[in-house]
Amino acid sequence: MGSSSVPFTTRVLRSKEEPKALLQISDFTALLPASHRADDNIVVPPLDTTFLRRELLVDRLDDIQDWLWICGRPMPPRPLHHQILLSREIAISENPELHLVWSKNRIFLKPIPLYLFEPEFWATHIVHDHKLAKCARGYLFSYTALIAYQSDFRIAQEKGLLPTNIAWEGWQNLSKEVLEGHDYASVNPRYWYGELRLSRLNKVYRIRKGFILRGYSKVAAHTVYGDLIRDNFAALATILGYVVIVLTAMQVGLGVERLQEDETFQNASYGFTVFSIIAPLAAGIGIFLVVLVVFVSNWIVTKDYEVKRFQVMGVEPLWREDKGKSKARRSKDETLTLSHEREV
Repeated sequence: MGSSSVPFTTRVLRSKEEPKALLQISDFTALLPASHRADDNIVVPPLDTTFLRRELLVDRLDDIQDWLWICGRPMPPRPLHHQILLSREIAISENPELHLVWSKNRIFLKPIPLYLFEPEFWATHIVHDHKLAKCARGYLFSYTALIAYQSDFRIAQEKGLLPTNIAWEGWQNLSKEVLEGHDYASVNPRYWYGELRLSRLNKVYRIRKGFILRGYSKVAAHTVYGDLIRDNFAALATILGYVVIVLTAMQVGLGVERLQEDETFQNASYGFTVFSIIAPLAAGIGIFLVVLVVFVSNWIVTKDYEVKRFQVMGVEPLWREDKGKSKARRSKDETLTLSHEREV
């Protein structure tokens, strides 16, 4: 089955008022979110290709497709119950580019939008766009792997990944159709891979794309500068612990007559002693420089964004208005004073 065809015909959405009757959808807008962020504006989601592309495309992962082997294996994701066995907390993210990305003890999953359960919606709004269809098919395929058992199905509904008005039998039928028509050539290459490690995605983006400070995503980054400093100094303290052990061993060695006469050992002890004095100081300064660079970079980007954003919003900040009024008031006072002096 190609990406130009609907991947299933089973209608699994059921009405809460009539559990045995299939939900009849006459207006697809009822299946859309209540609001949508478009260019940092909150709008009513329009049922168009632009909206669906924001919801389903994974362009940033497409840009590093040839590096994804570093971040994960080309295999379907493991079921939800196995994710819990790995001590991973299921974190909801509506960003498709974070779907199946994991970091430490969390895995980010995008819940299945209601409109993707409607075959008529696919036929009307998705299959005609080849790129969109490949992403949508791959995304739906990923859920056939995530929800394999009834235990996975219960977890999915408890976590809000699936609507509660879908029955297990309905999900079985839908998964069967999707898997029987599945072809890896008809899905986006991102979905050739399952779970992707965020730390490695960040490294790839820093090296390949030049995003040194941000990486792929800052969703798992430090939220306050204090945490950044503390974690870096904790690593430095670990290294210093090893340095102390080496220095202690060298001190013992210098008390051994055989090593006292060994010029190589004497030179090594001298060099390492100087290094242990200078290195911690240099490392500490380096940590503060990194934090300073991050702070200045964030400050510049934030201020630049604020200016552009206020222009888009069509507003003038209150402090600028107050400053303008004060300047106008001073100019008026100076004019009145000059006029008074001329009269005198």
